[in-house]
Amino acid sequence: MKQRTYQKFSDWMTRNTSPPQADKGGQIGSVKGLFASAIIFIFSNYLLAIPWPIAPFDSVHPLGNNWGEYQNYGGSPYFHNGIDIITVRQQGVPVYAVAHGWVKAWLTIQAEYHWRLAIADSNLSYTDSCEGWLYAHIDSSRFHKNIGDEVQEGDLIGYLVPWPVTGFDHLHFARIKDAGSTWDEADWAFVQNPLTVLDPNTDTIKPQFENARTGAKFAFCRNNSNVYLNPESLYGDIDIIAKICDKTGFSTGDTIWDRLAPYRIEYSVRGDFDSIPLTLSFQFSGLINQSCIRVVYKTQNPCRSRGDYDYRDYYFIVTNTDGDSILETTDSLSCWHTADFPDGWYYVKVTAYDIAGNSTTESMPVFVFNGVGVANNPPKPTPSPQLSLSGGLSLNGQISLEQSQKVSLKIFDNTGRMEKVLISGQLGKGDYHFTYQTKHSGIYFLVAQIGGQIITKKVVIIR
Repeated sequence: MKQRTYQKFSDWMTRNTSPPQADKGGQIGSVKGLFASAIIFIFSNYLLAIPWPIAPFDSVHPLGNNWGEYQNYGGSPYFHNGIDIITVRQQGVPVYAVAHGWVKAWLTIQAEYHWRLAIADSNLSYTDSCEGWLYAHIDSSRFHKNIGDEVQEGDLIGYLVPWPVTGFDHLHFARIKDAGSTWDEADWAFVQNPLTVLDPNTDTIKPQFENARTGAKFAFCRNNSNVYLNPESLYGDIDIIAKICDKTGFSTGDTIWDRLAPYRIEYSVRGDFDSIPLTLSFQFSGLINQSCIRVVYKTQNPCRSRGDYDYRDYYFIVTNTDGDSILETTDSLSCWHTADFPDGWYYVKVTAYDIAGNSTTESMPVFVFNGVGVANNPPKPTPSPQLSLSGGLSLNGQISLEQSQKVSLKIFDNTGRMEKVLISGQLGKGDYHFTYQTKHSGIYFLVAQIGGQIITKKVVIIR
């Protein structure tokens, strides 16, 4: 056990700590929360690696819902406060204790399908707060442990109740904390994602990004609103939204149920003049604060998160963070203050991780344009100069000026890197033709600054 305990902690630290990255306020926010979590691990017996509560104990089992996942079954949305271990094509499966403890609760929160056992680390004579393990959806009509029973790791504690949704028989499993000789109110806190200590816990598939909007990897809206902006003309305070899911490689037998929330999300913004360093958005490892569901997930069309038996769509507001690992309602005030950034091209990058450390990064070029009054946010004016483009084997275009103006014309690749300055200087009234040739196929962006106005165009070059 000691070797497994040390190795589990060593693996966790390797996956979840990284070189310090300054957050927007200059703090080492993304690591601060992780080291705090590590300290909690040491002083709260979190170092103990635990077996799976379903046989075989030394094998990974499919998950139907993840810790911190968005759920809504027709009422109000909420965080899933546990992991759902699916027993594929099996009903009434035995459930076993993952650690030594004492039963402090045997109760139901909703009729026959929601009976649960809470097995605490301390006995009934200990009335201060302590932690324990929650095992939910136990069959009350069959053998089960009762309040006051002492259990050892590996003891049979009950059987799963046959679930009314075909194929979704599962154990809802969580680390909880409460106080008292018995826990009669089911008002315990959900304090730790079991996946951080379950052993083994391999995951063979990286998180997956999906388009947040048609043809766009990310979506951009005004902070705490449902007003969406063109990514090539961002202004004011912006929320960045990414659609992400994760799969473990151990299937439930249903492609929808296999879609889980990722474990950790980070983002950054890079530009030639300014940037946002790598910043922790969310990490689903510890205490769940249900009041923050709309801080993490976008819940309105067109980026409407869904989590039920038929749909799993997770839209994360990655900018709703102050850079640490503690989720608070005030995090919703955070955003990308584009008015603090010079107008120009920037590169938004988001990385998602699973519990095993697999990661996927997606990025997208955007253009910041605060050349209009940000306070009132009037519509972006249509410039009087005309700019026409055509793609194909090369970029060909024309600028038509009604009067003499200073013109800057630059071409960028899809990473935001400037390829060439095509025009720079004072031009008189008239039509001006230009051509750009490259050896590489791809998407390119033309940025024309004509007087005080900026025009952006996208073109595809195929070689």
